[in-house]
Amino acid sequence: MDQPTEVPSLVLLAAGSGTRMGGPKALLHYEDGTSLVARQVERMSEAAASRGFDADVLVVLGPCIAEASRLVTSRARVVENPCFGEGLSTSLRAGLQAVPHGASGAVISLVDLPDVPAEAYGRMLDALTLGALARAHWNSVPGHPVAIGRDHFAEAIDSAHGDKGLRTMLALHEVSGIECADLLPPERSGIIDLDTPESAARRGLHLKGHDT
Repeated sequence: MDQPTEVPSLVLLAAGSGTRMGGPKALLHYEDGTSLVARQVERMSEAAASRGFDADVLVVLGPCIAEASRLVTSRARVVENPCFGEGLSTSLRAGLQAVPHGASGAVISLVDLPDVPAEAYGRMLDALTLGALARAHWNSVPGHPVAIGRDHFAEAIDSAHGDKGLRTMLALHEVSGIECADLLPPERSGIIDLDTPESAARRGLHLKGHDT
C-alpha cells in the first residue's frame, strides 16, 4: 500500500454564489455569530490534530471574497476562484492545484454540509494514501467528505467540468465507502445540504447581514 509522503490537505469548497440562498453560502453565520466557514475549518483542524499533525486547510472562495475572507480563521488559507460562475468544477480545480506538491492527497468537502462532524474528516484522513479514492457514506448513501490521493489529482482536474466535480472521475474507479452515520444522532445526516434560507434556518444559520 502506498504510504503518504507529507501531511495531506483538507479542502473546503465555498465559492458558490448561493442563488437560491440569496447570497454566497460562505457568508452564513450561526446565531452566536460564528461563521459556518469558521466552524467547518475548526472541524477539519480538529480532525488533523486528533491524528497528530497540524492541518493544511484550504478554503476556496469566489463571490464577496473580501468579506468572506475575513470569516476564514488563521488556521486556514484562502484560495480564490475567480471563475466560480462556471460551476463547482472550477472550485475543485482551484483547490487541488493549491495543495502542496509534496502532500499525499486531500480530503475535500462542501461548505453547505453543516452536520459533517470532525471525526468524519478524521476517517477520511485515515483512508488517505497516494493512490486512495474514498468517500464518506451516510446510511450507505455516498456523500462528502471525499479522500483523493495525489496519484489521482491530474485525472480529477482534467475530468471536472461545469457543476460536475469529482463525480465523473469517481464513476470510473473503485471507491472505498466509509460509513459515518454512526457519528451523528438519528435526526442528523451528513448528506443534508443547505440550498435555501429556510433550510439554513432549520440549522440555526442565516446570511450575514440578513435576519433569520
